[in-house]
Amino acid sequence: ELFALNPGICFSAGALLERIWGLDSDAEEGSVWVYISYLRKKLAKLGASVEIHSRRGVGYSLEVKK
Repeated sequence: ELFALNPGICFSAGALLERIWGLDSDAEEGSVWVYISYLRKKLAKLGASVEIHSRRGVGYSLEVKK
């Protein structure tokens, strides 16, 4: 939902951890990577016209496929 409501906006793994799991969570940045992988697979299976891009050292964003 966060990506869908903010297309093109880049979110760092830390920001995703905080906004999705909360400040009190024991989740780690590896959890973000796993869930991004799940989301990418679901989008591909649906034939979506968008995909999640990663920018090394910056974060993840939802972009329209080129």
